[in-house]
Amino acid sequence: MASAQITEPFVVKRHGLGTTKTALALGTAVFALMVVLTLTIVVVQAIRGASIREPLEAVWLAWGGTPLIFAVGLPILLVVGAITAYEERREEDDADVLLTVDDTGIYLGGEQPRTIPWAQVRGVCRLELQDSEETWEPRLVVMLVDEDALPRSAKAWGPSCPWPGTHEILGRTLPYDELATAVAQHAPHVPVTNRGRLEG
Repeated sequence: MASAQITEPFVVKRHGLGTTKTALALGTAVFALMVVLTLTIVVVQAIRGASIREPLEAVWLAWGGTPLIFAVGLPILLVVGAITAYEERREEDDADVLLTVDDTGIYLGGEQPRTIPWAQVRGVCRLELQDSEETWEPRLVVMLVDEDALPRSAKAWGPSCPWPGTHEILGRTLPYDELATAVAQHAPHVPVTNRGRLEG
């Protein structure tokens, strides 16, 4: 008798500038550029036999010394960031998981995390709800109501969360096709739809 094949879970995690690792990488890159700039000035001026002090002062004491203050404070921020990243790695990273689709059901992360087993799911959809007159917010909705009995208000269809990646700075928005494929692999009986803009 062949054992049931277990499909790998589909997991979407938080990315972009909101994560400590990304901020730490950007801070390290900026600090490295500052070191390279300083060394370049020193080497070029030494080769030319000119004053090293004047160009360094021109760069680091400009705008009331703001670059120098930034250069001194940045290593401290990097150390704090490295400690935070290390602590985050030791802890569970559930806070960074925005969505999981696996054999048991769908996990919606965010402010109110929730796991919905496939037995309760009647459908999964992407829709956009009006946030203001000119703004529409894309959302992922796990529908708990049959298609022919859907309430008029989309907010009553089932638990929802912002579409993964929508609110992240320099993040990657989850492609609709990837979600549809993931759901089809774990629960082929569950329809996935893109309903566009809905009011309410």
